[in-house]
Amino acid sequence: MKKLRLVVGDKNYSSWSLVPWLMLKMYDIDFDEIFIKLYQDNTAEKLGPYSPSLRVPVLLHKDINVWDSLSICEHINEEILGGVAWPLSAKRRASARSVSAEVHSEFRHLKQQWPMNCKASYPLSTSEEVKNEIARIDAIWSCCRRSFGENGSYLFGRFSIADCMFAPMAIRFSSYDAELSEEARTYMQTLLDNPFVQKWITEGRREVEALSIAYSNTA
Repeated sequence: MKKLRLVVGDKNYSSWSLVPWLMLKMYDIDFDEIFIKLYQDNTAEKLGPYSPSLRVPVLLHKDINVWDSLSICEHINEEILGGVAWPLSAKRRASARSVSAEVHSEFRHLKQQWPMNCKASYPLSTSEEVKNEIARIDAIWSCCRRSFGENGSYLFGRFSIADCMFAPMAIRFSSYDAELSEEARTYMQTLLDNPFVQKWITEGRREVEALSIAYSNTA
């Protein structure tokens, strides 16, 4: 069978590229990584053969192209993992899907004002909108850990797609010193201590160029 291929962007900045990459690593799925540098004059030309949206990430599986991070995770779960990447009970699975969809579609102020930057390590100014969004994520993390986390250190105990979706937020919060409850901070550290998240951060920090533009080429 042809090996899976995952198209990703700059690891220092491309938060959504991290999501399916982490999932593939955590579930020990063999894949080839295709790196395309973002925000270059030829970025759209290079993404064209892979991504109809001209964004990363993109998964190439047999004759199927899947773009958008959450869609990629769903595809991997259904076609390769047999459904094990969501919690097994209907109640937990519904909550995991709901919080994953929320972080995927919401928190626009946080994503714009606190872009993922693996090299950053300093407090960042916080607007009221960002404070409110941080508080909402803190509530999600704390509630999920209290309600569903008894069998492990991740949001729903064992590792799931929900943890992939929140990994970029953990990097943001650590980089810019977000104010979090003790419970949320403990979960953030669980994600940051994950060996594959550590590998992504290390590789992101090795990237040379710095960007000062909006991050629009990820999905």
